[in-house]
Amino acid sequence: MKILITSDSHGNYNKISDFILESGDIDLMLHAGDGVEDCKYISYETGINYYVVKGNNDFFTNEAYTKILDLDGVKILLTHGHKYGVDFSLDGLMRKAVDNSCDVVIFGHTHTYTQANKSGILFLNPGSVSLPRDGKASMMLMTLDNENINIEKIYVQ
Repeated sequence: MKILITSDSHGNYNKISDFILESGDIDLMLHAGDGVEDCKYISYETGINYYVVKGNNDFFTNEAYTKILDLDGVKILLTHGHKYGVDFSLDGLMRKAVDNSCDVVIFGHTHTYTQANKSGILFLNPGSVSLPRDGKASMMLMTLDNENINIEKIYVQ
C-alpha cells in the first residue's frame, strides 16, 4: 500500500493534488492537520481516500485532533501534535503511542521534516508543502508491504 503523508498545507494544496495525479498509484493520503478543507478539494480533484486530523489552524471542523489507524497491520497514531508539545519534544507523542501500542506516529505543526526511530516507534513529520521552516517544501511517501515500512521524502517545487 502506497500512502502519501502530508501536513500543514494551509490552503496551498495544488502541489499535493498534482503529485497524486502524476503518480497515479497512491492508495491513500494521511494529512496531519492544518489543511482539513484542503483534503476535501484534493479528494475531489484526484478521487483519493484520506484520513485527516484537526490542526491548530483548522477552524469550524468536527475532525478529531488525534486518530489511531490500523493500515495493513501497522498501527498508526495520526495527530497534528500541538496538543502534545511537539515544539519542545516528542515525549508526549511517545507516551500516547506506547499507551496505544502504535508502530508509527505521524505528526505536523512544526513545518519541519522528521524521520526518527525511538524505542522501536517510527516518528514521521512530512514538513510543509506551503510554509516549510527547514528550507524546502516536502511530503512523504510511505509504502507498507507485509508490515515492512519504507519512507521516501518527496520535495515539491
